[in-house]
Amino acid sequence: MSTAALRRAFDRLRASRAADADTAEHALTDALRPLAGSVWPEVAWRSSRLTGTGYPVELAWASRDAAVRWTCEVAGPETPEADRLRLARRVAGSAVDAGPWLLAQREHRLLWGAWLGWRQLDGVRHRKIYLELPDGRVPAGPWSAAAAELDSRVGGLTWRMAGLNDDGSVELYARALDPTWTALTSAAALVGDGSRLVGLVGGLVGYPWPCGLSLVLAPAGTPVALTCFAIAKTVWACDAAARAAVLRTTDTVDHPAASRQLYAALSAGPDDGRWRHGMVGAGVDSTGRAWLQAGLRPT
Repeated sequence: MSTAALRRAFDRLRASRAADADTAEHALTDALRPLAGSVWPEVAWRSSRLTGTGYPVELAWASRDAAVRWTCEVAGPETPEADRLRLARRVAGSAVDAGPWLLAQREHRLLWGAWLGWRQLDGVRHRKIYLELPDGRVPAGPWSAAAAELDSRVGGLTWRMAGLNDDGSVELYARALDPTWTALTSAAALVGDGSRLVGLVGGLVGYPWPCGLSLVLAPAGTPVALTCFAIAKTVWACDAAARAAVLRTTDTVDHPAASRQLYAALSAGPDDGRWRHGMVGAGVDSTGRAWLQAGLRPT
């Protein structure tokens, strides 16, 4: 079981968030037991689509709070992708309702199926299921109208996955091949100040790039947050450049000091010559908040 990188990362997180890091690490250890018992133990730790190196765990950070976050595979590589949503649902518990989404995957060829997410902040835990949308469309539901509206503002969206939160909210993720500043401004105006998102994206990169968009919807389907993100290696020349851009742009948004400490911990560690950063993005919500976020491979 290749957990040395995870142990190092959580040791660094404990320096500022000891209790939350302990709880999140224990939960992750339990979630990874199927991989530890995989019939292909070596393949299990280098075959995931979750990270660029195949590692089955990604740690995550958002500047808006000091939560400890992780996402992981729920089964070994021998488990069919079609079974993974059911397995993630079992681990997440009854608080996450994946029932309406099972049909979206039925009778489709899947690439990864589903992942499990966890967020731990000040002793409070939240679970999330990420599931693949194999046909590039959003299934019918209370989220349909907002998804169609976002597509009309940006154009050419391909829906890639959904995130089901334990408070009943849903996050929809789409690929946008050729966004413009005007389209991003219009998209973010669904939830608030569109110019704020454009300013953050411009601070990170300087131009609109082929990206992903995620739209968070309240249980009734009302849009409450929008994030624009991209795979770091498609934007920056190296991992260090991605880190420098995040740190530079973080200074332009409100964030707790503990959040910056968490990012420093996650983006540090031994340099193995491969990308730590996965997705990097900027978001805004209906309360007026703006933030940066990143997913990072443990090192």
